[in-house]
Amino acid sequence: MSSAEVQEHDKTDVAKTVTIVVNGRPKTVPKNEEITFDQVVALAFPNPPTGDGVQFTVQYTRGHSNKPAGTLVEGQSVKVKDGMEFDVTPTNRS
Repeated sequence: MSSAEVQEHDKTDVAKTVTIVVNGRPKTVPKNEEITFDQVVALAFPNPPTGDGVQFTVQYTRGHSNKPAGTLVEGQSVKVKDGMEFDVTPTNRS
């Protein structure tokens, strides 16, 4: 599912969505699904910074009890939970 689909996913069916917080802003995503590293970055930065060596760090908290906090790296995903928080930070590899 693309990041645009995550944001626009059937907003009329509230029972099938959860609200997560990405960089302090609430976002609605499908319930019982996983969100990928790339989708979280796209939600945080619709126009991401570019350039040589720009990478992103994605940390989350308030996740499911088996892994309530952690870090996502490119290629990974995590199951979403209502109220889950993501912090996405652009970094510059030097």
